[in-house]
Amino acid sequence: MSKAVTIHHTINLVLVMGLVALNYFNISNLAVSIILALIITINAALLIRANRKKVERDGVTIDDYKKK
Repeated sequence: MSKAVTIHHTINLVLVMGLVALNYFNISNLAVSIILALIITINAALLIRANRKKVERDGVTIDDYKKK
């Protein structure tokens, strides 16, 4: 895994744990939960984008794999 992918995974794990903890203890209101969920979604999209760039640059794409 590249450094960018590792950072995105770590951020997503921390955000999800925070969201679960806030919802479990009913600390946050609906707005905070929605904002955290949006941040997790945006970070996941950036993770997919970073991973795609790494695969295209360094690894084998799905099309290349199917040709084998």
